[in-house]
Amino acid sequence: MFSARCIRIRLHLMRLSRHPRRHSGLLTALHSSTPHRRRRRNAASRKLGPDMTLKSRFAAVLTAAGLLAGLLVGLAAPVANAAVVPVSATVETAPIHGSGDAADDPAIWIHPTDPSRSTIIGTDKSTDGRGLVVYDLSGRELFYYPDGRMNNVDVRYNFPLGSSRVGLVGVTNRVRSLDFYKVNESDRSLTKVGSFAPTANIATPRGFSFYHSPDTGKYFAYVTDIGKVEQWELDGSTGSVTGRLVRSWTVSGPAHTEGLVADDEMKRLYIAQEDIGGIWRYGAEPGDSTVGTKVVSTTEVGGDIVQDIKGISIYYGSGGAGYLLAASQGSNRFHVYTRDDNRPLGAFNIPAGNGIDAVTGMDGIDVTNFGVGGPFPQGFFVTQDTANDTGRQNFKAVPWQSIAGAYAPALLVDAAYDPRKIGAGPGTPAPPETTITSQPANPTTSTSAQFTFTSTSASATFACSLDSAAFVSCTSPASYTGLSAGAHTFQVRASDQNGVDPTPASFTWTVDTTPPGGDTTPPDTTITSGPAPTTTSTTASFAFTSNEANSTFQCSLDGAARAACTSPQTYTGLAAGSHTFSVWATDAAGNTDATAATRTWSISTGGTGSTIVRESVSQATNTTAGTTLTIPKPANVVQGDLLVSCVALNGGTIGTTGAPAGWTRLAAVTTIANPKVYGFYKVATASEPASYAWTTTSTTSGGGIGRYSGASGLDAAATSATGAAASAGTVPAVTTTTANAMLIGCMSVNSSSATLTSPAGMAQAVETGARRFELADGIQAAAGPSGAKRWTFSSAREWAGWLVALRPKTP
Repeated sequence: MFSARCIRIRLHLMRLSRHPRRHSGLLTALHSSTPHRRRRRNAASRKLGPDMTLKSRFAAVLTAAGLLAGLLVGLAAPVANAAVVPVSATVETAPIHGSGDAADDPAIWIHPTDPSRSTIIGTDKSTDGRGLVVYDLSGRELFYYPDGRMNNVDVRYNFPLGSSRVGLVGVTNRVRSLDFYKVNESDRSLTKVGSFAPTANIATPRGFSFYHSPDTGKYFAYVTDIGKVEQWELDGSTGSVTGRLVRSWTVSGPAHTEGLVADDEMKRLYIAQEDIGGIWRYGAEPGDSTVGTKVVSTTEVGGDIVQDIKGISIYYGSGGAGYLLAASQGSNRFHVYTRDDNRPLGAFNIPAGNGIDAVTGMDGIDVTNFGVGGPFPQGFFVTQDTANDTGRQNFKAVPWQSIAGAYAPALLVDAAYDPRKIGAGPGTPAPPETTITSQPANPTTSTSAQFTFTSTSASATFACSLDSAAFVSCTSPASYTGLSAGAHTFQVRASDQNGVDPTPASFTWTVDTTPPGGDTTPPDTTITSGPAPTTTSTTASFAFTSNEANSTFQCSLDGAARAACTSPQTYTGLAAGSHTFSVWATDAAGNTDATAATRTWSISTGGTGSTIVRESVSQATNTTAGTTLTIPKPANVVQGDLLVSCVALNGGTIGTTGAPAGWTRLAAVTTIANPKVYGFYKVATASEPASYAWTTTSTTSGGGIGRYSGASGLDAAATSATGAAASAGTVPAVTTTTANAMLIGCMSVNSSSATLTSPAGMAQAVETGARRFELADGIQAAAGPSGAKRWTFSSAREWAGWLVALRPKTP
């Protein structure tokens, strides 16, 4: 065992080797034998790894100092015990301009309208490079600004600069200033819009982070140096960024602090402390306490991360989910912690691969959950790399889904959080939508017609038009008489204080006054929808039609006697095996289709092991704004059934306490203004209520519940996605761990008239019109990635959806 004095010597020598710039007076004579950590390692040292490289440094220092070589025993860098997964980079930037220890910190800027044109902004703190470099997502340099020894950089959106809202880049300049730039969206260049000096306590500005307060809407800048922290309130009202000091303090423990990041939703600030340090968490508001909580410790004091802790960043997820990421320079690893309570989840490294060298000795990092297309459809992680094999230092990027998928269980992939919404304020209220709720048959022999209609706005008034005449004020119901034979079109539009519905609801029908006469031609019957050829569901629903108006229908299942029916025809409680549905149309003249339309399908038991079966569903809608959505219990619920709910809101939200008792949130897709989609699940007890009530902000809403037997719980975390107006929406894949998992997807569109078509391999379980959404499901026979699921829409609309998998019970 070492004596206390030997241990102190050991730690001091470690600091000397790690930080020669802080102890240049002691190391001047040893410079040739004690290379700075930033210098490129030779081929031999790279093969020996980071531990042997550090030991060789200690050996050089000890030998030069005349100390005993025996002290080298056990001085290798400590290694954390957490699991480490390898994930190679897929993109690297062009080298930085400066030589030596030059590149330091990256930040990601997301383009406001075309995410594929997003950029990586990197700093160069060297004396010969000195500046900011802007790269595109392929790593190509776009712009270089030699404005000073730039150290750490951060980005926020919608900063009020003069009369505009801009993307703002903030950076610490080692020549004693905080510098600010706006991003020019047209070409992605930067324009300097302000600079001011921190107080004399910040001798060399190093660490930097923005913070946007969700309480006040104000923007702040944090700066650190040698344990000192300052918080500055930013003001851009004059068209130039200025600052006012609102808080300062000193971090307890080892002096060197640089990496820091603010959580704009949880109102937290994290500061990385180098040496035998850790990560401290503070309140981010200016009135919060300056007494922090140490949430991460280095291995020397029983923690999980090897010093030095350098860059830190936050991966945002819905509902407070996500991760805190930290770079361990001493072990060439990146550690992941839960965002809410900062529990360690292991670490990953970036070895050589894809034609790109390994990442070592890293400094700053950044991460985004937001899909930017191209090489990073589900977000990405970027880090500085010290020993770039092609020359000067650079930055390397890894797709987030590659990192998430390397963990077991997989980390969250959640594109719901959009950092561009920070500071944007409430969106412009949308005009009301109009829905026709009843109309005449088509075709019809009646020369009269009556329409009822409604709107998403409780205060809306209506205007109607028949056959392209001018719109005139009307109320529901609207009636017309004495109509001529032929085609007619009715339109109705709602309006309120937010404007007029730009897409009136419309219905076209035909008045046919010609009697059937001597018609002897039978109609043709067509089945337009039904179950998949093979399914596990014991419920089947069929839609059908005839080529002649005013036809009636008869149906038969499995050869039973025909019985009068209407479309859709639904059967429940079906046995496993093959079934055949038949339907015949009879026209107004009494002619019956001689050849039935038929559909044969099979209900599978799933082979060996347990099978998940959708047994029943229920649904409800609120066509007028309210604060409660009540969905009835599906039929025949028994203890142990898994209930899954999809809830779609017309712009409202559900708080963390808004779900009924016993229900757990699995997804909250709230990125766009409308729709907002949530998912919940619960295991049924022996006594379930007749209905379940969700509490929402005042809004129209709709929801459905699917009842599943044979499921033991979630097999994979939900994925989600949103999109601007389009005729289709795609939700990322989930990865199942068991065979015969049940995929369940929820998709909603910003419309009450569009219809949705389920993805291939999935069947519609619930679809409602008043608040247009769909719950669909399907069995995935083999474990593994499900593939992305694509819904199509009858008209282009904004959309939001999620996808999850249920795990079958063990037989």
